[in-house]
Amino acid sequence: MEFQMSATQPKHFDDLVDIKTVMRVLKRSRASIYRDIKNQVFPHPVKVRGSSRWRSSEIHEYIENLPRANDL
Repeated sequence: MEFQMSATQPKHFDDLVDIKTVMRVLKRSRASIYRDIKNQVFPHPVKVRGSSRWRSSEIHEYIENLPRANDL
């Protein structure tokens, strides 16, 4: 993934990513992401000056909890 911690950032620092990044990483549409937020299966964004941003740690956790193809 493209969001990674740099050596100069404190360990507790959590990158905030925009919807375009989330869409690109998950290969999903904006509508499907917001539908899953509404259905409470995807993390809610935080608002930063009126813009929606997601914590990279929550996106990583979401990906880790997705079922694998051999689990289906």
